[in-house]
Amino acid sequence: MQLGNPNNLKGIDVSHWQGDIKWDLVKNDGISFVYIKSTEGVDYIDPKFSINLQEAKKAGLIVGAYHFCTPSSLKDAQDEAMHFNNVIRKHGGIDELDLPPVLDIEKNQGLKKEQITEIVEAWVDIVKQETRKQPVIYSYTHFIRDFLDQRLNAIPLWLAHYDLKQQLFSLPWKSWLFFQFTDKGKVNGINSNVDLNEFNGGIKELELLCRK
Repeated sequence: MQLGNPNNLKGIDVSHWQGDIKWDLVKNDGISFVYIKSTEGVDYIDPKFSINLQEAKKAGLIVGAYHFCTPSSLKDAQDEAMHFNNVIRKHGGIDELDLPPVLDIEKNQGLKKEQITEIVEAWVDIVKQETRKQPVIYSYTHFIRDFLDQRLNAIPLWLAHYDLKQQLFSLPWKSWLFFQFTDKGKVNGINSNVDLNEFNGGIKELELLCRK
């Protein structure tokens, strides 16, 4: 699997933990895209989702939304998917977003690989049916190795891997779509640390991904 490329487009992901963000400064600091936390579990809505979505779009950033999964059962995964769909619908629908929806899966809650894989499949299928967009899976290297089965590898991957000196071990995916390389980034307009990401390509490739 590839590592980062300095020519790739740079982006961030944010939640309420980043506080009030000055999005014009973020845009002017070389950031092209942002994933914004929308939901978690079956009923949580990030309190900054609405304002972050509105202001990031106004600043001219390419935007997407992600859901933080807290899996416990297949039924729970289905409810989480419906919760995400409902919140996105209330914010204008999937066409208000440029980037495909993302499932952030990094907790196993005591479940086994087969159970986690079924939960991911259920969430992805329901969201894909609702939005008619292919969702992306976000996770980090050790969680992928231990809890995500290779049958998920047709779903695009957003990989978190911070130790860039450490070679990536074998994973079910051959490549990533997005790559999160630090959680301690500094960006103008954000007072706290922020996750930094890159997209596997340039602006033309990203625009193709965003095409309605």
